Amino acid sequence: MVRYTCKYNELMYTKLMRNPFLYGQSVTGDNFCNRIKELSDINRHIESGQNLFIYSNRRIGKTSLVRQALIRLSKNKGIVSIFIDLERITSKAQFLEIYAQAIANAFVSLSKIEKIRDFFRALIPRIEFSPTGEVSVSVEFSKSEASIRRGLEEVMDLPQLLAKKYKKRVVVVFDEFQEVANLNGVEFEKYIRSFIQHHKNVCYIFMGSKTRIIIDMFNNPKRAFYRSATVYPLGNIPNEEMERYIKERFEATEKKISNVIAAEIVQKAQGLPHYVQMLAWHVWERCGNEVQLENINDATQQLLLSQRELYYTWYNDSTLNQKSILFALSQGDEVFSQDAIIKHDLRAPSTVQSGIKSLVSKGFVNKEENKYALADPFFAIWLSKK
Repeated sequence: MVRYTCKYNELMYTKLMRNPFLYGQSVTGDNFCNRIKELSDINRHIESGQNLFIYSNRRIGKTSLVRQALIRLSKNKGIVSIFIDLERITSKAQFLEIYAQAIANAFVSLSKIEKIRDFFRALIPRIEFSPTGEVSVSVEFSKSEASIRRGLEEVMDLPQLLAKKYKKRVVVVFDEFQEVANLNGVEFEKYIRSFIQHHKNVCYIFMGSKTRIIIDMFNNPKRAFYRSATVYPLGNIPNEEMERYIKERFEATEKKISNVIAAEIVQKAQGLPHYVQMLAWHVWERCGNEVQLENINDATQQLLLSQRELYYTWYNDSTLNQKSILFALSQGDEVFSQDAIIKHDLRAPSTVQSGIKSLVSKGFVNKEENKYALADPFFAIWLSKK
């Protein structure tokens, strides 16, 4: 936040100007960048009741995209959305708890509060009021295996019951859906599928980031979710759209920025929405009324400084072979080429393959059309300076 002090009619007043960029969280509304086609595609799937599977590398903006689509659809009183983030799920009990709580809170906008209890038998809803009068619902249940099983059987069918009871189209979004594979593997996938395949009034949106794992869930004929949803790979926002977005955000806060400088921000962040927002945030904090190239350089140095401990941890936790691969990728080299193998002492292609596989699993490296690149563009810059 920048503070401006001005004089008007001999009185001093202060104008607060907030940084217009956000990162490290999902963004919607004015903070959301374009994606007009993608929003339209998602809306059509929801309105027709067609399940959708959206996947991409991390930091592309899947969560922001779907949340923005749901906000737009919230104006349609015939649609109710339920959003569940499975990223940190570690047990079936935890899955049951967060899913039941999300469904219960969806009831709040549809029914009298006391009616919520009518839909639960195996679980006990607990209704709480905030000091501002907002209502939230949590659930309680015994953590025994039998109780969890009964709770799951009840909760898995609740979206369909809700849709039929209130004559609504219900949208259930599972973010980071690949995490269910950790809950007894393919068996739990079969269990979930056995319920949702009968839900005619519910549209399910599955999202995932661990590309190899999540793609296998939906494209492998031996898996429960094979061909159960439209497959929708999500790519980067076109650079020209990101550049236009940056210019609009700077100019909305009375800061001038040229097309060349906006393009430089996008290029340095390799067009990845999260990192574009991050760099733009730091640039905005350091520039005056007009953005200069030196502001980008200063912002990059500050960003690298703020991420230094994280990058050291990533680097030190890597094997010697993985470190060589990281250095090669930071210089834009093709790690399986003979030149790169000799230049960076990468040894045999089989060793490179095992190293790449591990780095992809850790989320340090992405694969795009048989080409590998570092997932974090500023980690690449940090490595090049070592």
